[in-house]
Amino acid sequence: MALRINSWLSWKAENNWVEDKYDWDNELVLVTGASSGFGELIAEKLAKRGTKVITMSRRPLKPELSVYKNIHHYQADLSDWDGLTKVASKIKSEHGDPTVLILNAGVASRTPIMNKEFSDIKKLVDVNLTSHFAMLHHFLPAMIKRNHGYVMSIASVVSYLSMVGLCDYGSTKSGLIALHETLRQELRHVHKADKIRTSIVHTGWTKTPIIEDWEKGLKERGQATMTLEEAVDPIMELLYSGYGTRLIVPSILNFLPGVRGWPHWAQEFLRDKLNPYTGEYAAGSAH
Repeated sequence: MALRINSWLSWKAENNWVEDKYDWDNELVLVTGASSGFGELIAEKLAKRGTKVITMSRRPLKPELSVYKNIHHYQADLSDWDGLTKVASKIKSEHGDPTVLILNAGVASRTPIMNKEFSDIKKLVDVNLTSHFAMLHHFLPAMIKRNHGYVMSIASVVSYLSMVGLCDYGSTKSGLIALHETLRQELRHVHKADKIRTSIVHTGWTKTPIIEDWEKGLKERGQATMTLEEAVDPIMELLYSGYGTRLIVPSILNFLPGVRGWPHWAQEFLRDKLNPYTGEYAAGSAH
């Protein structure tokens, strides 16, 4: 009973104790990183439901998505702030302001810190984190004006427990936590837009192109991976609920936010246990 009451209080507090309604036949949803993985499947599920979807990614959509008349695709480099400004203006001109943002675009590499080229680090940070700021700058004002909208950021369980080869990736995903928490506070206190929902989703290892380089190490460690469908279904359930919260998928990993409160020896033991490093990295040199 205590756990249920605690969950209910958290749920209500995260949504400012106010209700709002979403009409998915009339909402306009923008999904970044829709050319593969999470973004592709999320866009497809929305389109099947009849929702109008705007997709953005660096690559063209796959033919499976291109057949949907209610999906409108814009190719854009999410690391190019000036380019995004032009694309955002075009979207508003042709379709109006999105009422839902699903900020999913992300890239990763499994390279240790000293092997990473600075240009690659900057590109990753720009796509995984800076692009979220750009999307908010372009599309949040209309939501604030109407006091209606939903911002969902797709992060990772690495937000809480990073490991070898994931320094830059983990840093951006941890950064999304700070962005998410601060955004909610600013919507409440600065903009008085208490009906805008914000969610952050932390997913575990999922069978998408982004984890191909890790699969060998994951198998050696006996770590389970989810199918894309298994990972996306809870995301869609949360989205359609019309409420914002923190979602960890799979739910068995709900303990991860508390790991940083563990004794340091226990934290290091867990990182060692889960680390998919296979000894394949070259020593490299500093840049």
